[in-house]
Amino acid sequence: MRMESHETLLKAVFRVFLVGSLVFYIYPLIFTLFTSLKTIEEFYENVWALPARFAAGNYANAFITGKIGEYFWNSLVIAVITLLLAMMLGIFAAYALARLNVPLGNAIVAVLLIIQILPTESMILPLYMFMSNLNLLNVPYVPMILAYLGWVLPVTVVILRIFFKSLPVELLESARIDGSGELNTMFRIVMPLTGGAIATCIVLDFNFIWGELMWAQLATLTTDRGIPLTVGLLNFQGQYRTDWVTMAAAICMILFPLFVLFLFLQKYLVKSLTVGSIKG
Repeated sequence: MRMESHETLLKAVFRVFLVGSLVFYIYPLIFTLFTSLKTIEEFYENVWALPARFAAGNYANAFITGKIGEYFWNSLVIAVITLLLAMMLGIFAAYALARLNVPLGNAIVAVLLIIQILPTESMILPLYMFMSNLNLLNVPYVPMILAYLGWVLPVTVVILRIFFKSLPVELLESARIDGSGELNTMFRIVMPLTGGAIATCIVLDFNFIWGELMWAQLATLTTDRGIPLTVGLLNFQGQYRTDWVTMAAAICMILFPLFVLFLFLQKYLVKSLTVGSIKG
């Protein structure tokens, strides 16, 4: 009897913790959404009140006057190109490190893990000097794409390598016995099973690229071309006054692609990956 009451208490505490965590993470998003629908007068009259009427013009103002449309396109170009390169290079590298006899393969993986431990801030200064010496800082998109690719590729390789190593050896050996080459095996047998792993990498990489600010701000100091959303959002802050309602609308527009991406890929993130039976 005591055991059952103890388990019931633990379940109740766990549920309260989950609800509290949900409120903690969801409330700022709801507050930002309500703020984006207020007029500036309503915002300063009562920050916490619900909007009296929906001021949808804040979104049009953010998109046109605040140039969010231009910044959105720049961020999209940077994110898509970086993700394509990261997935293409990461899949080849991870498969080679997992299933081929690559010299010093374990040492390479160890280096990739060490890179993940290093804080991003420690690489900013040498990276800026490197880009400056190559005269790339005035080239739109290129400095950010190269930097982001260098940051997301190691974790992409590590995640995909773990997945490739989890596949049954018999599956690949049977393909080799049937005369399948490594590229054919990777594309026709391994790749169809990588939905969950690739979706995980895409979500993690896109979230980092879409929200990174420090390097994006530094890389666009000397140019007004190719400015991403995170840097463009700073334009809503003036020296003496900040347009909070328009900034809130811009933040909602920035968060929208993240929600869409998660909605499309969530089934791959939670789906169990199974491998078909091996014929005897």
